[in-house]
Amino acid sequence: MRTAKHQLAALLAGAHHVPERARVAAFLEDAATQLIDNPFPSARAAAARSIWAGRGFDLRAMGAEIAGLADLLGALAALPASEPLIEEVARSGPHTASVFLSADRGRVVGVALYGKPGTALPCFTPPRTRRRTRRPAASAQLDLFADLR
Repeated sequence: MRTAKHQLAALLAGAHHVPERARVAAFLEDAATQLIDNPFPSARAAAARSIWAGRGFDLRAMGAEIAGLADLLGALAALPASEPLIEEVARSGPHTASVFLSADRGRVVGVALYGKPGTALPCFTPPRTRRRTRRPAASAQLDLFADLR
């Protein structure tokens, strides 16, 4: 049984213990992002921790950016070694997100978002609009330094 993209995004929105939740949820909600088949979605916490420690080392060595890895490894380390987990994987172009869920798929354990080496991670924060600065209103106060300008 797979979890739908919108379900994963909703679970992430409520997972306040996951620092990268907003970024990965926005990645999941993007129309170009697709859930992909994970041939081995089930794992124990100890195995996932070992795999991701190695994967993180490899990705950093290749120059890939990774968001959420340290928090994911910490969350996996805090779990009992035999805790069953489910890993959902989503991809869009050169970027991949791994979302670890409890075995009942009701709780997000942690996430990692990474790209191919040399590719910056996507920025899903809305661009800031520039505010027009107003000139200060003419003051009725006497300007003692007006002649020096």
